[in-house]
Amino acid sequence: MATDQISFYDESLKKQIEGSFVSDGKKIHVSSVVYGTKSVPYGDLGACIDRNAQVLLARKLLSELARGAAKDMKSH
Repeated sequence: MATDQISFYDESLKKQIEGSFVSDGKKIHVSSVVYGTKSVPYGDLGACIDRNAQVLLARKLLSELARGAAKDMKSH
């Protein structure tokens, strides 16, 4: 399993998000040094989703992690 790096600008957070993701055929696992890790099963997407779909899902998950971190910081 090769790990892919990902970097994108999240418009809602107004910041650059960086991380990586890997697929084991059943789940996608995303990781960010800043925001932590998250794994989700492909579910309805099927086990053989293409690379573009993996990248979109990884971006969504990394954005969720970043939003969660931002929310945690506001509550302290």
